[in-house]
Amino acid sequence: MKLYRGATKLKPSTIPKEPKKRRLDLINSIVIHTTGYGVGLQRIVNLQHDKEGALKKIGQAYAHRMANILKYKGHFLIDHTGETWQFLDAEDIAWHSGSKQRKKLSLNEPFKWWSERWRGVVKKPTDLPAWIHSPNTNSIGIDLLAHGNGQITDGYTNEQYKSLARLIFCLCEDYSIPYEREYILGHEDIDPISRGSERGGWDPGRFDWDRLFDLIQGEINGHNRGVPHKKNLKNFKLPNPISFFSIFKKIFKF
Repeated sequence: MKLYRGATKLKPSTIPKEPKKRRLDLINSIVIHTTGYGVGLQRIVNLQHDKEGALKKIGQAYAHRMANILKYKGHFLIDHTGETWQFLDAEDIAWHSGSKQRKKLSLNEPFKWWSERWRGVVKKPTDLPAWIHSPNTNSIGIDLLAHGNGQITDGYTNEQYKSLARLIFCLCEDYSIPYEREYILGHEDIDPISRGSERGGWDPGRFDWDRLFDLIQGEINGHNRGVPHKKNLKNFKLPNPISFFSIFKKIFKF
């Protein structure tokens, strides 16, 4: 197993021991999750008596937990310091978005908040590309270490947003995933029944999507890439084109 270019730490998963494989051309989406502030994370946080370096230690401990204890996880974890941990290869199917709600999602009327979010794009969660086969088969899963509603950090950190944008840029470029909102999703987008209520979604929950896409745009501009499949995101702008005259002028130096 080789460290992916968008990650910073390699921690191969021991569970499952032999993950099911898939064809890379099946990957069409990215699903963002929160780890949730459950008992496991709370226990890790409570063990940190020294505030200095605590966030780094929490990230290390939780990455170990995900790699060796938790079966249901994404391919990557981004901790509060921005460290990006890799557990699985892209060809491995991660059990991060399994849902038994497909029939209900396709037949029932979505929650109002979900319909308003996706108005003019898709009518039902199962219309999203991640459901062509199933979210686990069609997507890459990224977990954001939870902030605990202020118990650990005040929301997702700047470092998490920056690392997430960098990772998404790499994944989109390497696996031909469009830079569009219907391909870059939260778990609550593909399964609002299991990951939401009438009041709203909670996975990843309080999340700044505009900020994320601005940072992705910065990665695109920084690498002098055009934007393929530009469709529904008004905040995506093509870098300034280089004219033929400017190239000619540079070559002949006049």
